[in-house]
Amino acid sequence: MDTLQVGQFGLVLQQAKAPLIVPLLKFLVVVCLGMSVMLFVEKVYMGIMIIFIKLFRRRPVKYWKWEAIKDDVELGNSAYPMVLVQIPMYNER
Repeated sequence: MDTLQVGQFGLVLQQAKAPLIVPLLKFLVVVCLGMSVMLFVEKVYMGIMIIFIKLFRRRPVKYWKWEAIKDDVELGNSAYPMVLVQIPMYNER
């Protein structure tokens, strides 16, 4: 009885291969090709931008002021930025 069930399973698998598995695999191949093209376009774009930056010697614009915070007795600690500190648990290193 076991060999009959295995044979029937193989027959069902072969019959399901053409209408189900093959189109699914073709779709997945197309998706992978699309992602590969996206990676290629990104690499080319980044290469062009790096060449542009090197040729024209462009530097990033500074948006932040890197000046010392002035001491103000009235403000106390509120003049300094708030910082979140994570305390490690016993199993973290």
